Order: sequence, then C-alpha cells, then structure tokens
Amino acid sequence: MDKPTSDLPSVSALIKFLHELLLSLPGKELGENVIEFQKFVKNVNLGDIIYLDEKGNVSLKPSTLPSLNLPETVRKILVYLGNQMEPNLSDPYCELFIETYLEFRSSSPPAADIWLKQMLRDHGGLLFAYGIIDKLPKNAKLPPIFQLLKPGATHLLMEEKPEQGYSMVREAMKYGFKAFCISKLEPNKVRQRYGVKNANIIWLTFNKTKEKSMPPDDLNGLKFLASKIDPGSILLFDCFNEIKLVNGFKAALEFFRELKDLCANKRLVLLISANPKKLDEKQVLALERMMGGLEK
Repeated sequence: MDKPTSDLPSVSALIKFLHELLLSLPGKELGENVIEFQKFVKNVNLGDIIYLDEKGNVSLKPSTLPSLNLPETVRKILVYLGNQMEPNLSDPYCELFIETYLEFRSSSPPAADIWLKQMLRDHGGLLFAYGIIDKLPKNAKLPPIFQLLKPGATHLLMEEKPEQGYSMVREAMKYGFKAFCISKLEPNKVRQRYGVKNANIIWLTFNKTKEKSMPPDDLNGLKFLASKIDPGSILLFDCFNEIKLVNGFKAALEFFRELKDLCANKRLVLLISANPKKLDEKQVLALERMMGGLEK
C-alpha cells in the first residue's frame, strides 16, 4: 500500500473513528476518557502518530504519517476491541476498513487480496457481524460461506440428519465464527461425527451430566442462552423434533418464532435442522410459513 497522506479517505476515516471512540469512553468529567484513549492509541501502535490538540480534538502528526501502516492498524483495532463495538463505533470502523481495503487494492491488488484473506480467516465472524462483508466490492474474493450466510438470517434445513447444518457450522468456524450447537446427541459424539471440535455444544437432555446441558422443556432458558451469544456467531439446533415432542408443536413453533426474532436483532445466524419425516404435512407448511419461506 502506498504511503498514506492526510487527504486520503482512509486517513479521514481513521480520525473519524478515533473521534467517536474518544466520545464513547467514560469519565469525561475527570479526564479519565483521555487516559483510556491514550492507552488505546498506544496499544494499536498509533502513539507516535495520533495526539489530542489544545481543544481536545483528535489530530495526527504529519511528520510521522509516512510510518502509518493502515492495514495493520485496522487489524489491531479489531483485535483490541473485538465484539465490544456498538453502532457508534462499528459504523465508522466499517468505513475505515472499506476505505483502507479499496486504497490498498488500488496500489497492490495481490497484497490487498492476501490481507483480506487473512482478515477473513482470523476475524470473519466479527467482520460479518459488523456488516463489513456486505459493503465489500462485489468483485472482492470471498469464500462461499460468506455469500451463503447473512447477519440475523435464519436457515430452515429440512433434512433427516443434520449433515447440512453441521457442514455450514464447520465451514464458518474456519473463518473465525463462534458456533453454538444445541444437540440431541452427547457432545463428544457431535464433535467426532461432524468435525466441530471447537464448537460450544449444549446437550438437550433430561439426564444429569457433567457436560453442558439443558432440559428440552426449558425454552426460556434456551432463549436466555441465545441472548448471551456474541453477534456474528452461529446458533444451530439439530433437535427441532425433540423440542416438538416434549413441548408440543404449537409451543415449539412459537419458541422458534421468538428465537428467529432474537437472532435477527443480535445479528446471529440461526440454523434449524428438522427431520421432515417426523412432521406431518400441515406441520411442515406451518414451519416453513413461520420462517418466511427461507432455505429448506
């Protein structure tokens, strides 16, 4: 990437992001926000480039600007803040990411593609959650999983065995997505059978066990669990039929309707695997109608 100058959109986006960060930090009355801000810029290697002027505005030192490595700065900011960015920060960060990528690609397309590939591999779930994937140019090289999944979307998978559901989880986890699987099977069996070693697996069972588990009639508990999952994660239920059997079809349908809305608000991807052979025709139609004609 060419050496940055103060008039580049990416540099302006960086200043805008840092300004929003400063405003969002607590402790303005006692100046604690300034201390936290200075700590932040130091941790992302901007300590010699960024300063606050006499009016408290975020400014940069022109003499040190040539040393600014914007792609690396963008990466360090994401690593430092992780999933803690509210919209007031995630929106300007998204702008910073896109402007940096576009300028990088205009000067060195192969290097820009390598950088994007590494960012997707290490932080794909966060980039997905913050809406950055959708704002990349249409000709950006994206793995197929990013074209298949959308933040807040629900996929209804009508399958006798949850092969497709776990295949999607397995592929997404290659790109930094966190995965939570609510399963009718014992967790070790799930990991071995479907190759999701690092997924968080909750066993849906009435049995007392040392594994993470929840009873299938605790629908409120399952919704609470989903509410605590980080944005950009994947939540898979391979146990629709078990929930239906214990709670009744009507209650199960209402539970997944509420869960669908919760996941949309939290920008989670919800995967529901249901065996059509264990549902009658009316139940299949009701489930598809509730999901809005989503993927089968």
